[in-house]
Amino acid sequence: MFIILLISYLFLTINGISIDLIEKDLNNSIEKILFLNDHLLVGTVNYLHKLSSKTLNKTNLSLELSIQSFDYHFKILSLINKNNLLLCGTVYQGYCQIYDENFHLIINSSLPIVANDPINSTIGLIIPEKNLIYFGVTYTNDGNYRWQIPNISGRSLNLTNFMKILSVNDDDTISRDDLSLRFMPRQQTTFIVQYIYSFYRGNYIYFLTNQPSDIEQTNIITKIIRFCRNTSNSLIRSYTEIPLVCLNSEWILKSAQTILDNNNQMILIGLFVKRDGSIGTNICSWKIQNEIDKAFLDNYKNCYSMGIGQRGLNFIKPNEPCRKDESWSIGMTNDDDDICPWIISDRLPYPVGGISPIIGRLFYENSLENSSAMQLYSFGSSIFFLQGLTNGTFKLGIFDFLLNINWIYSHQLSTQLPILTDIVFDNRTASFFLASGSKIYRLSFAGDCSSRLSCDECLSSSNNVFCGWCSTTERCTLLSDCSIKSWQQETNQCTQIINIKPLNASIDQDQWINLTLSRLPLLEHNEIYQCIFANQIISANTQAIKLDYNRLSCPTPSNYLKKSHIQMGNKFQVRLSVIKWPSNISIATIPEFTFYDCSSYLSCESCRSEKGCQWCSDRCSSVCTEKSSIQCPSFKLRNSSNIFIESGQSIDIPLQFSNIIKSTLECRLNETISGFIDENNICHISKIPEINTDNNQMTYLSIYENNLSIGIPIKMFIYRCDLYDSCDKCQLHVTCSWCQGKCLSKKDNQCSINTPCTSLKIKDFYPKILPLNGETFVTIYLNDIIGEKINEITLADVPCLIIKISNRIECQSNRSNSSRHGPIKIQLDNSIIIFSKDSIEYRQSSIISFNPLIVYEFGGQILTITGNNLLIGSSQQIFIGTFQCITIKKSITNVLTCRLPSLSSGFHNVTVLIDGKTILNNGIHLKVTPNPIVQDINPITSFASGGRLITIRGMYFGSAQSIIVEFSYRKWNAKLQIIPDNIISSDDGLISSFNFRTPGIPSSSDEFNSPPVDINFSLYFDDSILLPNLIQFHYISDVLLNVSTIPPTLPYTGEELKLQVENLTEAASMEDIELFIGCTECKLKTFTSKGITCQPPSKLLINTPLLLNNQQHQVDCTVYNSSISPIRFRIGFREYLIGYLSYIHVTSSRYSVATIIYLSLASCLLTVALLTFAICLYIKLRNSKEKSSSLSPIRPIEQNEKAFWSTSTSAAAGPYYQVYEQISSSSSHQNTLTRAPLLVCPYHQHYKQEYSTLSLMQQLQSKAPVLTTISIEHEQLKKLIYTSDVK
Repeated sequence: MFIILLISYLFLTINGISIDLIEKDLNNSIEKILFLNDHLLVGTVNYLHKLSSKTLNKTNLSLELSIQSFDYHFKILSLINKNNLLLCGTVYQGYCQIYDENFHLIINSSLPIVANDPINSTIGLIIPEKNLIYFGVTYTNDGNYRWQIPNISGRSLNLTNFMKILSVNDDDTISRDDLSLRFMPRQQTTFIVQYIYSFYRGNYIYFLTNQPSDIEQTNIITKIIRFCRNTSNSLIRSYTEIPLVCLNSEWILKSAQTILDNNNQMILIGLFVKRDGSIGTNICSWKIQNEIDKAFLDNYKNCYSMGIGQRGLNFIKPNEPCRKDESWSIGMTNDDDDICPWIISDRLPYPVGGISPIIGRLFYENSLENSSAMQLYSFGSSIFFLQGLTNGTFKLGIFDFLLNINWIYSHQLSTQLPILTDIVFDNRTASFFLASGSKIYRLSFAGDCSSRLSCDECLSSSNNVFCGWCSTTERCTLLSDCSIKSWQQETNQCTQIINIKPLNASIDQDQWINLTLSRLPLLEHNEIYQCIFANQIISANTQAIKLDYNRLSCPTPSNYLKKSHIQMGNKFQVRLSVIKWPSNISIATIPEFTFYDCSSYLSCESCRSEKGCQWCSDRCSSVCTEKSSIQCPSFKLRNSSNIFIESGQSIDIPLQFSNIIKSTLECRLNETISGFIDENNICHISKIPEINTDNNQMTYLSIYENNLSIGIPIKMFIYRCDLYDSCDKCQLHVTCSWCQGKCLSKKDNQCSINTPCTSLKIKDFYPKILPLNGETFVTIYLNDIIGEKINEITLADVPCLIIKISNRIECQSNRSNSSRHGPIKIQLDNSIIIFSKDSIEYRQSSIISFNPLIVYEFGGQILTITGNNLLIGSSQQIFIGTFQCITIKKSITNVLTCRLPSLSSGFHNVTVLIDGKTILNNGIHLKVTPNPIVQDINPITSFASGGRLITIRGMYFGSAQSIIVEFSYRKWNAKLQIIPDNIISSDDGLISSFNFRTPGIPSSSDEFNSPPVDINFSLYFDDSILLPNLIQFHYISDVLLNVSTIPPTLPYTGEELKLQVENLTEAASMEDIELFIGCTECKLKTFTSKGITCQPPSKLLINTPLLLNNQQHQVDCTVYNSSISPIRFRIGFREYLIGYLSYIHVTSSRYSVATIIYLSLASCLLTVALLTFAICLYIKLRNSKEKSSSLSPIRPIEQNEKAFWSTSTSAAAGPYYQVYEQISSSSSHQNTLTRAPLLVCPYHQHYKQEYSTLSLMQQLQSKAPVLTTISIEHEQLKKLIYTSDVK
């Protein structure tokens, strides 16, 4: 399988740090990553890839781990014994393997070890010195072997005893007191524990979990588990657990890690998320020895010294009160770090659980982010804190043991999916490896160091904590590129530039820059000091002059900047570095030195805003030989209120100028709309730009003299009168007037004067859409209580009858002759008019259709009505005849739904009543039929694996929208939905039936008895007509075929194939049986309690894939495109490969007609000779028997030697299969084995030479279930097939 790799290289600069980012897509979800010998091992679904850690390019090594159609999900990917890999995954029920670094298999585990699904947890803690691993495994209840897997176990990593659970002495022996912990059987399937993290310290092993607080509780909490490692007793004797809380119990653990602080004490860091899945992140810490171990000790003291608490933990052993035994701690001191000898005693109860939680110190919280990962790494003297978020954001910070995080970097990955818990750091290249979704990322900080040229820039000017100054090479490097004694991150050891004058310079003249350094290194032979001015575009150098022991002076490269003609804008910054040349050893650096270009300033004001620039007549320069004016030309508005200008109108703006040389002046709005200035200094603009939404949109008025900008542009605001919704805002502008409740422009308004103002507004109204017939009550919401009399209310110019007045007005709409829309208008007694901002509408409604057209009397079905503008007005009512249907959903304007009431049989009108007035009816009637009647269910017996075809017959099934059949037994149930198209009904709909196949039942357990078992059966019609526990289906054990690993091959003869299965009819019908020859069905001829017969196809279909039994894999029609086709037998949902049928012809076409005639004549002569010889031999033998008959009477055939061969076959006696099955007796249900005498059946020598497929069969050996016995029916055929030397 080829993996498509997508790569993108990015160069990021964030917070002053330059980062190289490489991204690759592996096209499968990534589950584990591991760093090994400059390579990155990436575990995806079904594959383990080996990538280059520098480029993320895929090497030639990839390991496929999936088994047939089962996906492989990684549970463990760890490094053991330096270069070997421990892999544990979900296939084979959760087995483990060891591979070398080149992916060569070393060993497989013989039993399942880990969780066998992709969801539930498995963690592993390797103890290198003991060469063992402790597993924490969540019970999955999926598979036959799950009960064998302990929740916690210590297993060997030695190849001689790989994955065996060790004894308490770690000596590879298996004993009763082993390193394992199992929950009680009745709690194992219900008390689910998710294992998050594990670590060890001294003689203690710790596990962190999320689990129910108790066996009767559903709330999930975080707990820390501890037990002793080096003891002579089993794990359970020292097992104990205590709740672990960060802030409160609403937070549960997501990820955890331990680190050592400055005092070499172990600290536990935990990342917590909200238990209910809402947004939020908390991070807490605990001291292992002083806080966690002390809490465990206090818990033991409460139980053993004071008798307080419970022991047992319920899911491990039944709870019992603690017993007081003050002698338990005799000899123990406060300095004892290992209390295992005192807590393990036959007189002390175990295990001990704690209720009082260990509260952590909260040192980081963020209510706006969800976290998915956390890792801590040491680098030099720093501790890196890495956090991954669920939106794909990666955060990097510096962690100190004062519990502070200084975040220095953040970047969101392209997937925007949660970051995987595994975050790998390579300190040699300062690179982080992250996984998100199917993508792997490499974030490298190494390149940022090499870009820092001087010591002070490397250390003081950079936020990159990975960089340090290497004193031996005089370079900024990573720690791995320098001796640790020569690598420094202290800025006080760098040469620094203390002072620089000036800090900026003009590009159009030479200037000298004076630099004062903390110290000035001596020059070697033929060396000089140089100043380098550089950025991403330019790089220029000048020779520096030494002024004294720590001062230099260097000129600016003005000639180079003038000749280069580089467009850099008004000003630009460069990095000024002092170096020794030609050795190019950096001495010190100023990161920001500014050059400015006076000629780029086009106005006097902007020119003088830059220090060092002067305005000379009509240009800006750093050197002015002319007499310059002290004041710049300027302008302002004569009236400050003129800053408001009306949209879409012409405007005249009076201006006042200063220091203007009389010449042509031009005014502009936003540099795009030009106007002219007359002799009275008035700016005339023909049309102000239109605005559509918000008022007071900002623009700038600029003045140009001889096409040069003068003065400072004035901020102006554009308004439109009709966008004001209140009178007070409207009348702020002289060009607007309030007329009949609206703000209008005086230039377009016919009102001669403003009408009275009011503060009243229409805030909202309901409903927004009205039926044409009227009678709808409309509610209008005002911002205040109305104090005036209302003369009239109109809705889109249609009068509305006033019902109630307050700050909420109610009126009843009148009829409209047509669809229309417009504002609501309220006219008060004092000539004040109020308009609504939004429009109200009148619309025509109609019914198009409804569904279903046929329903039951019982009611409860959902009726969906589709039409035009149904959801309008204040209320909608649906009537079925005279019965009201309860509306249950109002979502879109064209659909109404309701739940039907109980109705009488017959035809009923469907009517929609809107606001009690508008009546809608499309003339189609709803048919109501009697409730469904179940008359027959047949058959009611099934094999345990299911697949039995069941037929239910009755009346009126076709009226149902949905039919659900349910099988239930105690807590188990299975539901099947019957598609309406699968219901067969008579023309009048009276008689109906439908089919389905029985589901399989679960394997036997505490909650489910083994077959035979009776399963309750229920029927549901439209979720309203319930027929619970209608009958019981009888499930019996599946028959087991006696099969072998090598399928037999039979020649095709044209005769029927026979398959003998005893008591097959006990739980199967002919409809449940299928037999395929390759891709063609072998049509069944007979079906009895003894077996079946079918007619094979005469021709073989080649190279046509077949999809059998609704499975998701294809079956080949032939074997390697040969003339041999597989025979597949299916009973319900079970399917078996039982053999192969060969279509190789016995006769060959290579013989000519003449040859065939000659051979026929020779055969006739030979036949005559043989008959003559046989007659003579017969006469001789008969005479001999007659002589001996008096001494030896003829022995008759005994009754118990009943003939085995079938007599129902043709004279040709074609071969057939005989299958013997272990079946359940219908009377006693005891397993019995029925087997007839068998014959060894090798191939005839001649047939074997000509047509044998043994070499092909050797290639096809597999573990698929197939038949093992073939019996031949005809004596002559036996003689043909069996070799003569077989006795």
